[in-house]
Amino acid sequence: MNVSGQTRCEMSADPRAARTRAALKEALMQLLQYSDWGEITVAGICRRAGVARSSFYEHFTTKAELLDEIFTDLMCDIITSARPGDPLGTLDWLVDHVAKAPKFFAHAMAGGRGDTLLPRFRAALIRRIEGELTARAISNAGAKAAFLIGGSMAYLAEVNGSGTHAILQEMAARVLA
Repeated sequence: MNVSGQTRCEMSADPRAARTRAALKEALMQLLQYSDWGEITVAGICRRAGVARSSFYEHFTTKAELLDEIFTDLMCDIITSARPGDPLGTLDWLVDHVAKAPKFFAHAMAGGRGDTLLPRFRAALIRRIEGELTARAISNAGAKAAFLIGGSMAYLAEVNGSGTHAILQEMAARVLA
């Protein structure tokens, strides 16, 4: 959140800076489709984006920071509810997100794509669902968030198919009861 109270999702930026950031994000996402994290370099991201390295460093300090912003942007679409008993928006979003690229996710969960991508994704999800649980006044929100995300990701790596939303929501309800 910035000083005006806007989140990153709501912020408007200089159009040139926004284009540069968008190009860098898109380049990293494209590179992740066929390269492991350790193989991807800032120079490679910049080459793919058509951006000078100096421009990269005007916006980000590391490729991990760029990845974190991608996760933050992705998760802006999560619709949450503070009402107990409502489905957890973060879990529903996770199911939908994994369904877009199940092979990529399963490969990452099996140790592919390097040792940075999945832990950072998991951490971003935990922060997001922890906020959702805190808004519902759930005790031990951080620990329960970690358990729910870890378990949900493991489940999604093993199972494809219909009914996944309901199954994860049912498991979450049991943990939160």
